[in-house]
Amino acid sequence: MESQIGFASQGELLKAIFDAFGILPRKEDPRDLFDEKEKKTLQKRLKRLANEEGGLGSNFGEGVVTLSSLLSIYLPDMTLMSAIGDVLSDVQEAYVALLRTEGTYLSKGETIRYFMSIRAVPLLVMSLHRSVLFYRPDTLWLKTPADRFWYLPSIDAEGQVTLPLEKVMRWAYETCGTSQTQFHFPGKNPTSENARLQNNLDNAVNWTRGSHMPSLPGLLRNFSESFSAMSAAGKEIPNAMKDSILANLVLSRFSSYVSREITKAYGVEYLREICAQFCSYDSYIELDLGEFYREIAPVISTKATKEDQLATRAKAVGDYWSFLTEKIVMAQEELQQAYDPYRGLVSEGVFDALTRKYGAFAVQASVDPTHRKKQFQPPYCFFQMLGLGFELKRDGLIQWEQIENYAADIENHSLGDHLGWLVAWLRAAYCYRKKDYTAAMPHYQQAFDLAKYRAGKSQYDLVNQYVEVAAKNGKNKCFKNGVAWAQYLQIPIRWLRDDEPTDEKLDMVFYMLKVARYDHQL
Repeated sequence: MESQIGFASQGELLKAIFDAFGILPRKEDPRDLFDEKEKKTLQKRLKRLANEEGGLGSNFGEGVVTLSSLLSIYLPDMTLMSAIGDVLSDVQEAYVALLRTEGTYLSKGETIRYFMSIRAVPLLVMSLHRSVLFYRPDTLWLKTPADRFWYLPSIDAEGQVTLPLEKVMRWAYETCGTSQTQFHFPGKNPTSENARLQNNLDNAVNWTRGSHMPSLPGLLRNFSESFSAMSAAGKEIPNAMKDSILANLVLSRFSSYVSREITKAYGVEYLREICAQFCSYDSYIELDLGEFYREIAPVISTKATKEDQLATRAKAVGDYWSFLTEKIVMAQEELQQAYDPYRGLVSEGVFDALTRKYGAFAVQASVDPTHRKKQFQPPYCFFQMLGLGFELKRDGLIQWEQIENYAADIENHSLGDHLGWLVAWLRAAYCYRKKDYTAAMPHYQQAFDLAKYRAGKSQYDLVNQYVEVAAKNGKNKCFKNGVAWAQYLQIPIRWLRDDEPTDEKLDMVFYMLKVARYDHQL
């Protein structure tokens, strides 16, 4: 993995989702559904996101719309599309919240692992269950493999991984009552010749062996052609079953890609660990959901129409999830109060009492991340130098020589990649206090660029100062880039706050920041 310190960018995040679904256009595949204009538009949009150009929120939003449009080609059921979209939206919002609230001293690779272990796994368990509860009445047509965790990889004692795609493919063959060979090449025998069906069979064998990850268009085309070939050979598969198989292929292709990337980056033991973590959280939330099912069933049974039943269910799911989230927050607060700093734990009696009070999921979702954070230790002197940097920044009488000495100490402790943004911010603030905004601008630019995916909640002050000094220097493009980043992270900008960033409004904010001074907030 890369050694650069910080979170992955939003452009990298969106491209990873495209890659996981396998729907990015491929030059070598003349049969994909993109024309050249669409390919160039998508590639340009992803490039703009990667380069952080233009309106970050709007570019990300357009990328998500494009992703949804492409997926709808292969997964035309809009209810299932909505369920997938809700889960992805929850993950993206959690990632943005992490950028906004937590700084990092980890490399990109380790920061992603931190996000998965600390935030993503419990969030995915909650989000998946909420989607199932909310959309289940409209997705009862969808048949899935009997294995409860078919969408997760299985790992045996020797470390051999069975990917979800293989599970779904073998389930499809079993469900259709045929072998892999006869599924993809019906009637195959030593004398039969059909290059297209033979190619489909060869590809399917490679996919089940995990030696190659198919594009989504190639995967679904293979199975659609196999359904047609079986029909021509007199074996008709019901449309409902075909739809279920294709839908499961979409989902399993996504999870298989993610599983392979995790294994490549962190090894098979981490994959085993994160799957066990997911299953553990799932068992805890099932205990909570028993209460929900017991309470909602009799209420729904009193509703005469399907519309009323769905409306009642939707409201109940929303209310219950607010209740579950509140329980997690309350459990966290009580666990913090009960924490024994000398023994480094919460007593077993307190733990059991809180579990009875708030449920196993709420308590585990509070305790488990705390234990896992211990795996991600900071480099030597990181917090000491971070604290010293903020002390210097608050000192209105600081001298340039002190800043340079601090910068030298940062380098001596090999923390330049970790805290370079704070060094640049110190220099910028020094110039600001001297009213030398021209000299301050390049330092603010460096601090802003370096802090984006590193500084967490410190970005509130930094971004506001950056857009102010950009305005004072007449740098409208820098000003707008700062505002766009602030809006992406939901950071309020002075004079704009929650207002729509129209050109007229931005011109007003630009002018006000050009003439105002905020020395007291440095």
